[in-house]
Amino acid sequence: MSAKNEHGLTPQQEKFAQLVGGGTPGVDAYRQAYPKSKDWKDEAVRVNASKMIALTNISLRIKAIQAIGAEKAGLEASKVLEEVRRLAHSDIAGIMTSDGKVKLPHELDPVTRAAVASFKIDEYGRIEYKFWDKNTALEKAMKHLGLYEADNNQKPPTINRIELVGVRPKKQQEN
Repeated sequence: MSAKNEHGLTPQQEKFAQLVGGGTPGVDAYRQAYPKSKDWKDEAVRVNASKMIALTNISLRIKAIQAIGAEKAGLEASKVLEEVRRLAHSDIAGIMTSDGKVKLPHELDPVTRAAVASFKIDEYGRIEYKFWDKNTALEKAMKHLGLYEADNNQKPPTINRIELVGVRPKKQQEN
């Protein structure tokens, strides 16, 4: 049996966690960490990789590796959420001047600029802006705030088809 590291992982488990935490798909990571699996059927490798990821100590290690990578990349949850907030609250009217002309990209305020996915300037100097999908930003914000869960709790209970057998709608009474 292999010795375990400070995270409680064998060398193969650590390699697997490092690979998955670095973005390698689980199946590929499993084959690299466990070379004997290269001869296995894809489904067998997929099942073992899924079981490996489900192990608490391995999933915690993967999350820690991802957090280190995010930190090195300069990603902070608060800043990412701030960008989602900017997109969710963006207003495309920010591309216009008070006299109705379209602003150049460098003239846009930071909130409007963050909402712009791309722009084109044609040979006549006309600007065409393309914006990030605001619905996607709103959906991400709603998930973060748990609003879908609150909405799901408001749904009425499902009525079984069996309960409706023999039930007829009431006729409207005439006045």
